[in-house]
Amino acid sequence: MRIGIDISTVLNHGKDIGAGRYITNLIRSLFEIDDKNTYVLAGRYITDENLHIAEDLKTLYENIGNSKKPGSEGKIELKLFKTTQKKLDASNRAGFPPLEMKGFHADILHCPDYMIPPTFNKKIILTIHDLAFMRFPHFNFEWFIKKYQRLVLKNSRIAKNILASSDSTRNDIIRYFNTDPGKVHTVYLAAEKLFKKLAPGEIDRNLLKKLGINKRFILSVGTIEPRKNYVTLIKAFNHIKEAHKDFSHQLVIVGKTGWLSEAAYAEFEQSPYKSQIIFLGRLPDAELVQLYNMADIFVYPSIFEGFGLPVVEAMQCGLAVLASNTSSIPELIHDRHLLFNPADEGEIAHKILEYTGNEIKRKEAAAKCQGFASKFNWKKTAEKTLEVYKATYSK
Repeated sequence: MRIGIDISTVLNHGKDIGAGRYITNLIRSLFEIDDKNTYVLAGRYITDENLHIAEDLKTLYENIGNSKKPGSEGKIELKLFKTTQKKLDASNRAGFPPLEMKGFHADILHCPDYMIPPTFNKKIILTIHDLAFMRFPHFNFEWFIKKYQRLVLKNSRIAKNILASSDSTRNDIIRYFNTDPGKVHTVYLAAEKLFKKLAPGEIDRNLLKKLGINKRFILSVGTIEPRKNYVTLIKAFNHIKEAHKDFSHQLVIVGKTGWLSEAAYAEFEQSPYKSQIIFLGRLPDAELVQLYNMADIFVYPSIFEGFGLPVVEAMQCGLAVLASNTSSIPELIHDRHLLFNPADEGEIAHKILEYTGNEIKRKEAAAKCQGFASKFNWKKTAEKTLEVYKATYSK
């Protein structure tokens, strides 16, 4: 079987965004478990900036192949096409020219980031990570919402099979797009292996000084945008500080600035305790692992998630996690005591106090969370994805 995978997202936006991490980790894990099929990585790209990622994946495949038993049948091909944004937009609107006219050929095509490129292929697997643009349109720009609502609905009908990142997303696809439940498959994501509990000698406390963290701290990670709900988290932090003068923790927020971020930063500026709130922006993974290992607790107040990767990263690092009781998050954390209503700043404040103020509870929660994280790994993701590939090919 020739398995086509569209890697355009990685080529144009890098592997550090959520979809980029998904694509590169999935492909890497597929290579590790499958030596029977040929992988054709296709992509339309605008600049050469991230072209090395495709070459890295090819090298990885070849290295894995060299370590496998003789007689392996699989191989890898790259079909990469340079374009301009103008040509890319025009091609998407017209649905032409198809990839096949540029030398691409595959038995099935996996489109792992909502969009389907122009193609003659009828055996398409589409990944839909979430339907935030359907559930919460006010959290984004009107033009973006209209575009995604129209295109993703259309693509969901074209696809032979759909991969959803959680049962929550699967249910949304069935409900909002009236999709046949038989063609929507839950395939969970996972955290990368580098997110782990560090030994005492591996922890770099000099990093805290570099980042301006000088007290015990509460950590939260995610793009600064409305659905991540940092306004309510800051209000909860203010509430704790006002009611408990001896509460000395800092609130540390890691994540790049996204769309409609003004409200979060305005709440920060208005906080009487802003000197104890630190926005760090995006950090390298190595530094993020360190923070996961040094924080007291991790708080994830997101209103809506398709999966919730930072939750699994934090749990995998052995950190006690408190998170919203909405959308996919209860699928990751199977303990209602660790969940809260993301609209209730008082409840969030109460949970934070409960676990920062009780070391025994915090350690028990951390151990539970590490157990929850063990459910998710990229090998399982690859195995389930490959099953869907085979089913699609057989149709």
